[in-house]
Amino acid sequence: MSIPGDGLNGLPSELICNIFRLVINFVDPRKELCRLMLVCRRWREYVEDSALLWTTISAYDGLPHMRRALKNSRGAMIDLNFPVSPSSTVNLEAFIVEAGPHIPRWRSLILALHSPPSWESALAPLTTTPAPNLQILKIFVVYSGHSISANPITLFGGAPAPSSLKDLTLHHIPVAVEPLSLSGLVLLSLIEVYTISTPQLLEILRGCPGLETLRLDNNPRLTAIESQASNIQPIELPTLVSLSLKRLDNGGTNCILSNIRIPNRRRVSIRADMRQVNARSTPFTSAITHIFHTTIPIADLPSSIIRVEATRDDECTIKFRNIELELVVDGEDRVRDILGWLADGLGSEAAECSVHLIHGWSRWDPVRLAAVPPPLVIKHLTISDSASDLFREALYIALARVPDPPSSDWFLPQIESLSLRFQTTESQKQLTSMLRNRYEGGKAELRCPMNLRFIELRGGPRPEGLVEEIKGITW
Repeated sequence: MSIPGDGLNGLPSELICNIFRLVINFVDPRKELCRLMLVCRRWREYVEDSALLWTTISAYDGLPHMRRALKNSRGAMIDLNFPVSPSSTVNLEAFIVEAGPHIPRWRSLILALHSPPSWESALAPLTTTPAPNLQILKIFVVYSGHSISANPITLFGGAPAPSSLKDLTLHHIPVAVEPLSLSGLVLLSLIEVYTISTPQLLEILRGCPGLETLRLDNNPRLTAIESQASNIQPIELPTLVSLSLKRLDNGGTNCILSNIRIPNRRRVSIRADMRQVNARSTPFTSAITHIFHTTIPIADLPSSIIRVEATRDDECTIKFRNIELELVVDGEDRVRDILGWLADGLGSEAAECSVHLIHGWSRWDPVRLAAVPPPLVIKHLTISDSASDLFREALYIALARVPDPPSSDWFLPQIESLSLRFQTTESQKQLTSMLRNRYEGGKAELRCPMNLRFIELRGGPRPEGLVEEIKGITW
């Protein structure tokens, strides 16, 4: 679209105001509004006359600007923000007093609260009055050494949450969830909410089929409900794409995974804490089974490669068929347990799946990490750029070590592809030395029986003849 001869001012007023809205900062909108109004008289008129430019209201700007914005927004829906470090002249009580009479206009409310004894009473409009048009509600309690009241807060005067509510985030705040009768949520984030139990959570999820993001971190009452588990009907979440279960009780993690279904998914990311989980935990096997089974037609599925990436000393990522498990684990053996659950869940199909092992920054033993449970087999190996030189050297030694006794297998005997980056000339020499020991042994019976089919050499520059030398060893 071409701009008229008189530039930006020649555009329709509505379009100009929409452009101006793009520069409004949610934390400090007053600064950008002032800058726009100082450009020229016409821009000042645009800003003053546009109700939409005054709908973002932050306590950071002080009460005078807040009152001006409430007036200039002229009945439009408003977005309210009480940030972590508001100006010293505006406390929570004053902010809520000004905003309370406009509660029918609230579109979003974000509160970052410290925890003095009076903050419960300061939320009176939110706890006693329905907010019929609220779409986003986020309340964070910033712990400051005060104890948090154990008495749950009842929102909206005990009435159900508005049907317009799409995003609910509660962090360290005791809220009575049962009266809310939540439905229509797209995002639900509950962190350190001590008042929610597993049955209450499952009931909420049952009423939110459109949920896309679910974060449930560090909630102590989300525990196992084994005595009731057989009576729970599976909960379908067909649009879920992100699930976080960090720092939860293992029984609660298993219960949640076992009772949700994610049909027709394209990509789902699940984050969970799997430390100290029983290696023989059959409930986890059943949970993993249904998570990885899908209603997507087989033709639409990616190739059956299970990607296992060791990212840090206590973290790994497992990716398979558009499911991404970001797991906190306590060592290489726990990764083996999880792959065992996956293999059990896939049944006969597991024999057709190859494993792609990716080594990142980690001090794990490469040999123990590579001990995947049968019938899974590692066929692809990547050494990422973050892997240390010591780890790379240990991995090369393991790959080059001749089996003893000869009847035993080589390390990663069926590896077909190798991907790595050259850091130094010395690392190039280490690679070629490893390949010769592995694939050019003096006696044919002492060589690795399967040659590499693919090598990716990232980085450079490479010395002349290196590629030809590697081809001569492995092909």
